[in-house]
Amino acid sequence: MRRGCAFLAVCVGEIMGLAAVFMAQGKLDSAGWYWSSEVHAQWQFFDLAWAGEQLVFAVILETRGWVSPPPPALSVTLTFSSLGCVPRSQRVSLPKVAEQGPVVRYFGQVLLSRRDVGFGSYLVVNLGVKVGAEVGVHAQTVSLVQMWAPAATGGGMGGPFVPAGSRGPQGGLVPPPPTEPGKAAPPRGIRECDVPEDAPYVAPGTYWGELGWPGPGQTVDSRDWFRANLHSGQVLELRIDTPRPVVVRLLDPSGQEVGRLQGQGWLGLVYQASKRGAYYICISIVENMPTFTYTMELLLRR
Repeated sequence: MRRGCAFLAVCVGEIMGLAAVFMAQGKLDSAGWYWSSEVHAQWQFFDLAWAGEQLVFAVILETRGWVSPPPPALSVTLTFSSLGCVPRSQRVSLPKVAEQGPVVRYFGQVLLSRRDVGFGSYLVVNLGVKVGAEVGVHAQTVSLVQMWAPAATGGGMGGPFVPAGSRGPQGGLVPPPPTEPGKAAPPRGIRECDVPEDAPYVAPGTYWGELGWPGPGQTVDSRDWFRANLHSGQVLELRIDTPRPVVVRLLDPSGQEVGRLQGQGWLGLVYQASKRGAYYICISIVENMPTFTYTMELLLRR
């Protein structure tokens, strides 16, 4: 091993009750990040036998030392494997979400279906990335943030994404830091918007919103609008958990409706973008009803 490099194999506490062993090479800094121009890192997850059919992984990377301007998205390779199963590699595009001095942060989420890999209670996740700068990883660069049971899926064709969380200095949305061991990422609120022209951009993550009639003298909140940037070929997965009936519509950058579903409970929409641009998501109520809260999960993959 070259001088100045270190190797780490550590049990990363508990993520949703699951132990993860992290291994990586690179130059270790005081904050626990391992830096290298060509990153190879591995996470091993255990006790997954009771998990749902689909797992959601958060991926967060930091970069520094760019000679040219940092790209708007960083492409990384994730390989999922398990005992006796054929490994599955997936290219993931992580949008740039923050830039502070020389450090540029990229964030995204990945949906893994159990049937894609056929894993049992044990899963290995390998990450590889090589760009024209140093890339930093740490124990929670890849973290398990959600486990989905099978959900009802509505019709849809294709669509886009962008990350979000707390509001930044210019009003933009940025994702929160990685989930702390033993704590699931809580849903995040998002700015109310009932017209598409002012729709906030959102990124992969879980959000909550409100619709309905607050009471006498109050205006009915009949719809919420969001938008997300997609590249051609990217796949948008949208999941809604609502106690009341809603209509979910997906519009392409030209304003044409490309996906729609209606119902209550668990709803799902999957769409692959045919063009690049801002796609609009509208969630509206079917009829006037008292105020209720819903949650929305956004995922982006190739």
